[in-house]
Amino acid sequence: MIAEACSHHALEDDIGRVKIPRWLRQYVGGDLQIDTSTGRNYPDDLTKYKLIIHCGACMINRREMLNRLRKANEAGVPVTNYGVAISFLQGVIKRSLAPFPFALLAFETERKKQDLDR
Repeated sequence: MIAEACSHHALEDDIGRVKIPRWLRQYVGGDLQIDTSTGRNYPDDLTKYKLIIHCGACMINRREMLNRLRKANEAGVPVTNYGVAISFLQGVIKRSLAPFPFALLAFETERKKQDLDR
């Protein structure tokens, strides 16, 4: 699911409704079922999702965003933000994490573990 906290009118090449879904499909090499959530229309049942990609949440307060994160955690659904998702999908995540050595190490460790599981 791609979640946006605001309810703006979608533009022609909207980041959450067009670009990120396109990059996700290119990354997996096929079609995906991608739901979107906008404004206050955040689903109560998150269990059907494998991942939530959330905007920067500038239109909601801290408490509301923490509530969304809590709901996702309780449902066992990982959450990331637009920036991290985009840097991963565009192949620049390691460069993006370089200023944060522990985060980069955690990322590389997890990727190696996933490679061994394949």
